[in-house]
Amino acid sequence: MYLINYKRTFYVAGMILCVACGNSKKQQQQAAMMGKMKPTVVAVEVVPAVYTVSEKFPATLMAHDVVQLKPDVSGYLEAIRVADGSNVTKGQPLYDIDRSRYAAAYGQVAATQQQAEADLAQRQRDYERYKSLLDHDAISKQTVDQAYTGMLTAQANVAAAKASVARAGTDVNHAVVRAPVTGKIGIAQIKVGDVINAGQTLINTIVNEHPMFADMDVPQARLPEFLRIQQGKGGDQKFYIQFGDGTRYGEAGKVLTINNIVDPQTGTVRVRLVFENKENMLKSGMSIVIVMQYGTPATQLAIPAKAIIQNLSETSVYTISKDNVVGATDIVPGPVTDTMQLVTSGLKAGDRVVVDGIQRVKPGDTVTIAGAGAGAKQ
Repeated sequence: MYLINYKRTFYVAGMILCVACGNSKKQQQQAAMMGKMKPTVVAVEVVPAVYTVSEKFPATLMAHDVVQLKPDVSGYLEAIRVADGSNVTKGQPLYDIDRSRYAAAYGQVAATQQQAEADLAQRQRDYERYKSLLDHDAISKQTVDQAYTGMLTAQANVAAAKASVARAGTDVNHAVVRAPVTGKIGIAQIKVGDVINAGQTLINTIVNEHPMFADMDVPQARLPEFLRIQQGKGGDQKFYIQFGDGTRYGEAGKVLTINNIVDPQTGTVRVRLVFENKENMLKSGMSIVIVMQYGTPATQLAIPAKAIIQNLSETSVYTISKDNVVGATDIVPGPVTDTMQLVTSGLKAGDRVVVDGIQRVKPGDTVTIAGAGAGAKQ
C-alpha cells in the first residue's frame, strides 16, 4: 500500500518537473525574440519653413495721466459742481471749499499793502525834499541818508505786503478746486459738509485714458531686440492686448519707450507700449497679456513641442542617424508657436527627431521608424 503511493508521488513530481522545464525554455525563446526586436518610434524630419509666432508677456495698463485731487486749503466742502464719472477739461471748476476765512485774510493783507504804499509815498517825498535842501547846504547829509534808508525800508514793506496779498489771493482762488488735466473724473471720496485738510484729503481722481500705456517686463537678453523695434529697425512685430477671457483688443500698439535701468533682482527691463483707446475699453490698472506676433524667416527650423527632453538646465532631443541609431542632441529652444517649438541652434534641415516612443529608447539604440519622412511643420 505504501509502495504504490510512493510510486504515484514520484510519477506526478516528474511530470511537474517536465512541464516546468518546457515553460522555462519557452520563456527563454520569447525573451530572445524580444531582445532581437527593435523598438519602434515615430520621427519627423526637420524642414525649414515660415512660422507665425505669438509670444505672450504679462502687463499692466497705465493711463496717460492719473491725478489725485487733494485740496491746497482746508475747510468744509461747500459745493460739488460736477457729477461723478463726468469728462472734465483742464481748469474746469469741480469743488468749492468755504472761502470766508481766506477772503477775510485777503482783505486784511490788502489793507496792509495800502498802508505800506502810503508810507512809501511819504518817505519818497521826504527824501526828495531833504535832498533838495542838501544841495543848498540847508540840512545835514546824515539826515538825507536816514531819509533814503527809510524810503528803502518802505519799499521793502510794500514788496512784503504785495507778497502777502498774492498768497492770500492764491488761497482764495484755491478754495475752488479745478481740474489740473483733461480726463474722466471718478467717484468722489467726500460729500458736501465734510471738513477737508490741505494736502491730505483725497477728493477724487482724474484719469486721462487717451492714449493708454501698457507696461511689461522682458528679459535683459532681449533688450537689443526691443531697441531695434523701438527704432523701427525690427521685423513685422505687432503688439496686441489679450483680455482675461481670451479676446483681443482691436487696435495694435507700438513700443513707446524702454526704461533706462535693468531690475537687478529679476534681470528684466520694463518696456512701455502705447495703445489708442477710442472706445474707452481700456482702464488704468487692468492686468492684461501683451501678445507680440511676428513671422519668422523662411529658414526657421521647428519641431513638435512633445519632442523636447528637459533635464535641469539642459534641453535636448533624440535624433536618428542614417543607420537608425538614436542619439541625444542638445538644442537651444526659441519661442513656441501652437504645438511647434522653434529651434535657435542644435539642429539642421533634414535631421530626424523622435516625437513618439521617447520613453522606450535611449542613445545608442537601433530603432524601427514609423512616420519617417513627415516634415516637422504641422
